Amino acid sequence: MYRLYKRALSILLIIILIILIILPEYPSKNIIDDNIIYIEDFLDTSDYEKIKLLDKDRNNFIFENFRYSKPLSKDSIAHYIFYDKKYIHKIQNYVGDKIFSSKFPIEHRFYHKESTGMKMHKDTLLYSKPQYEAIYTIQNNSKSMTKWNDGNGVEQKVWTKPNSLLVVKADNYYHYVTPPIIGEREILKLIYTQTNQINSNYINEMKRFNKFNL
Repeated sequence: MYRLYKRALSILLIIILIILIILPEYPSKNIIDDNIIYIEDFLDTSDYEKIKLLDKDRNNFIFENFRYSKPLSKDSIAHYIFYDKKYIHKIQNYVGDKIFSSKFPIEHRFYHKESTGMKMHKDTLLYSKPQYEAIYTIQNNSKSMTKWNDGNGVEQKVWTKPNSLLVVKADNYYHYVTPPIIGEREILKLIYTQTNQINSNYINEMKRFNKFNL
């Protein structure tokens, strides 16, 4: 009996080890930093279910080689949900600067398995004060990892779970996203701003959406 127990325990340990190697690296808790914030279970269940119903027809998206992208109108359910006071307040709890909704369109994006991901970059300043760029993960069955160099130059990384929000302050940390390899990552990209005073970068970015007559 003892031998059977010992053998079963050994098999169980091997299985656990294999699972740890195969599965993506999940964060054990939220990440809070001066320039980057990661919040799991961001939306209420009912709001998350509404977001999952957004149009996914790729014919309505712009194909940008490494992703599909579509700006959402201001009457989109996503606009009402993410710019609701309770969610702005939820982010405000972690952000030192006063923030509010941006007029820049919320983008619905898909990163397919052939995508090259996103190269190392800093988010471009669109306003006279750094905006907070937020990535909300709707679905993610890929191996994409978001990586960044923190204030000490140490590389950090996170696999963004569905219904999580990653907030990055513009013109601060360098960060990039690794290729999906398998599956795909479906996200919303939106902005929370400190001011309405835009710059030329904002105007240039808006040109990407000319097709949609926003």
